[in-house]
Amino acid sequence: MLKNFWRQVGKKVWVNDFKDSMNHVGVYRQPPPSDQPMYTRPESEASEISDNSYYKRDVRRNYPKMAVYSQNDVANLILASSQRIEDVKAESNPVAKTEHDLTKTIVELNIPLYSTSNLPPTPGTPYKYTLSEEQEIQQPGQYFPTYKVY
Repeated sequence: MLKNFWRQVGKKVWVNDFKDSMNHVGVYRQPPPSDQPMYTRPESEASEISDNSYYKRDVRRNYPKMAVYSQNDVANLILASSQRIEDVKAESNPVAKTEHDLTKTIVELNIPLYSTSNLPPTPGTPYKYTLSEEQEIQQPGQYFPTYKVY
């Protein structure tokens, strides 16, 4: 009995969900969500079965092929490389030879490059800053002290 009472109250008081200004779901959603077209896989070269063996596409088993060279092939390669070097030497300008004493060169190489009298160059300092006299003293346990820089 109470159920019927509240049903009658609901018909009189509650707002109706359907409004004429709103379209039905089946009208404005084309195609509706429940009516999806079947998926078709796009065509590619791998889709065609003829002349498409798996071993051609299997990159895991694409082992390097063994190359066999005969002694004549190797000799021709060596001769060709020496001829190229001679051609390059003929095109380049001759370099003047200088005589160096090997013992002096070895002694010079063993001398250290930098010493207390011959220091390495220092990097440039583009900006010099000074700390402020008003600097607060860092408290023990302070993790991120701040510095006032002028």
